[in-house]
Amino acid sequence: MDFIRISDSKIKVTLSQKDLDRYVSEGEGDRSSGSHGTLRAILREIRRETGFDATGERVLMQMFPGADGGCELFVTRLGKLPEDRPRERAALPAAPVPLRSAVFAFDRLSPLLSVCRQLAHVGYPHLSAVYYGDDRLWYLVLQERIPRDRPSPLSFAEEFGTRRRAAATLAYIKEHGTCVSGSDAVAALAALA
Repeated sequence: MDFIRISDSKIKVTLSQKDLDRYVSEGEGDRSSGSHGTLRAILREIRRETGFDATGERVLMQMFPGADGGCELFVTRLGKLPEDRPRERAALPAAPVPLRSAVFAFDRLSPLLSVCRQLAHVGYPHLSAVYYGDDRLWYLVLQERIPRDRPSPLSFAEEFGTRRRAAATLAYIKEHGTCVSGSDAVAALAALA
């Protein structure tokens, strides 16, 4: 876990996949608080390591997934809780289900367009990008919720293309690829299908 103090009221925390797994398993062990227990454990670690103390304050936590399965977490103190509200009853926001990158390679454009059309049809809600690599392959970069004991909702795309290891492929296409469509590629390319 790495920390960068942005201001007196804001800190950036970088968590690896291993860090996330550890805090999630700690939160699941505390059945009384669930995801709130996970967030409290992270806040305690931040306070212990940096002195950034959000005890008794309203807190905004923003999570952005990383390519390696980890995330960047921005924690902002929003001010003191009202005095008439007991501190132990203050609810922390629920932790979002983590997202991870998923990358699919296509040797032709038409299967890529078919996948984008299907994703748009079901209302794909996350960021998406398309790259064209020096190897003459099309790459569709998506985000997916990490499923528990069930197949990925993106597994249908493997009928059209090949799922690639996200971290290695992202590194490759950033150096040897051209971005065709940035953050909303699914909607843009679905219109072409």
